[in-house]
Amino acid sequence: MATFKRLRYRHKIAIIIFVFALLPMLVLGSFLTSRIYNSKVKDILAEKNAQLVSSVKGINALLVSSVNKILFINNNYYIINYLETNSDQNLVGIMDFSDYLQSVMKAAKTENTQTEIVIYALKDTNYDGEFLRSISNLEKERGHSGMSLKEEILNAKNEDIVWKIKQAKLNANSDISQDYIYAYKKLISLNKALAIIEVRIPLNELLGFFPYDIPKGSYISFEGAGEYGDYKLKAGSGDKPESSFYTLSEPMNMPIGHISWYVPKSLVIEELKWYWVSVGAIFLIIVAILVFTVEIVSHYLTKRLETLLRKLNKNVESLMGDDETMLTYSNHDEFEKIGNSFYELIQRVKEYYKRIAEYELERKMLETQLLQERLNPHFLYNTLSTIRWISEDMRVKDAINSMVKYYRIALNKGSGIITITQELDMIEEYLRLQKFAYGNDFVYSIERDEDIGARPVLKHLLQPVVENAVLHGLNGRETGGVIRISAKRRGDDVVFAISDNGAGMEQDKIEQLLRGEASGQFGSYGMKNVLKRLETFYPKRHMLEIHSEAGHGTTVLIRVPAAADAEYPLGIAR
Repeated sequence: MATFKRLRYRHKIAIIIFVFALLPMLVLGSFLTSRIYNSKVKDILAEKNAQLVSSVKGINALLVSSVNKILFINNNYYIINYLETNSDQNLVGIMDFSDYLQSVMKAAKTENTQTEIVIYALKDTNYDGEFLRSISNLEKERGHSGMSLKEEILNAKNEDIVWKIKQAKLNANSDISQDYIYAYKKLISLNKALAIIEVRIPLNELLGFFPYDIPKGSYISFEGAGEYGDYKLKAGSGDKPESSFYTLSEPMNMPIGHISWYVPKSLVIEELKWYWVSVGAIFLIIVAILVFTVEIVSHYLTKRLETLLRKLNKNVESLMGDDETMLTYSNHDEFEKIGNSFYELIQRVKEYYKRIAEYELERKMLETQLLQERLNPHFLYNTLSTIRWISEDMRVKDAINSMVKYYRIALNKGSGIITITQELDMIEEYLRLQKFAYGNDFVYSIERDEDIGARPVLKHLLQPVVENAVLHGLNGRETGGVIRISAKRRGDDVVFAISDNGAGMEQDKIEQLLRGEASGQFGSYGMKNVLKRLETFYPKRHMLEIHSEAGHGTTVLIRVPAAADAEYPLGIAR
């Protein structure tokens, strides 16, 4: 920004024209590029998603088929009867059942030869073969909940199928393990568990449902839910792993997870490579043409202005210092009018500035006097009225003495400046008269540092604040009222603090009070008076703060300079 300010006006115009000409191009180009990019992304993802949906549909069909096989065995009367009566079976019966079981299981595997089905009998069957085994095989395995796999399955509902994904050996004679999807269900007869049916599907069998090639850098993953882990099923070629993908996800029918296809965003960028190159080349050509055109236009627009500026620069000092200096031009055009108008404007500004300075000084003095005169006189009227109706006694004498002292200080031969000691003495007499005039039962204390008593301060600076504390802060409080007033030296300043234990006020009322917008019950006029006088007499070194909370009293802080001979901008008499 600082560099831009130092440029010549012609160059500034050129930059502005260039920016505003280029901006629509950038907006339109960005919009079209975004449309093309999003359309390409949509097409690619739609194609991949259709493939994914088709593949997951086949996987779901495989899982449903496995569940149907479990249900078929679960409802096979001959198998149930054998498991219920196995202790009475002779050798011939066992052999007949073995033949029957093998035929049933082989029939169930015809649809998928890699799917294995096993029945684990809960009681001894006198038979342990390929398809019927002892339950002890499941007792050794631990389930997800910490109990044995057998207990976890038996604790499930009768109609539930328990799914597991775990590693197991290919067969009893192999040391090679792979991941399988397991489905377990209790075989029930008359609400009694006879066995557990197990269906085992190799996880890598799911690869058969993704016969198509996938793009470089992408991969297809089985993502298990809950206790089930994640398994990368198929990955495209590529040495470096991608970090940003579009994700396509399709849920499986069974509650074991979903299949996700991660398509790298770089795939779309790669396919649009030549499009980006063409757009970049066209953009550079347009920018070059635009720069050349803008430079010519800006030079033409500012040629006469530069001529005018050269003339103004030659006469600028005489223009400001010599009232007789005139600017003349030979060409009668707009720039001649600008030059002559500028000269006349300078002369009028100089005259107006002198007048405004005089008017401002006079206005501040009149405003200060007006604020001084507008201090509420009702206090005097009310007090005199009370004295007139009270019989002669000591209270009346004390009230009259306090009033005499008060007005002796307040009048002060017309001076608007008194010492801090006088201001505090006047406040003390004011509080005595308040107690006398209104019968308020409150106590007060006035403290000050010894070395600041002779310092000058505006007369009646504290009275509006103290009046608010008495009439508004302690309003409605018959006894127990306390008002504390202090004057303390803080560095080069004096800080006055006026506190009461009255009703207090909310924060929004405080803000309105400081702006002079509060309702009459908070004494907004008096505070506005104080603020105006502080701003007039101490324009750079003053502070007024109000700290209050409803039900916990109010504290007003006023800070003014503590100089022994403070400078007052309007020259008020001391």
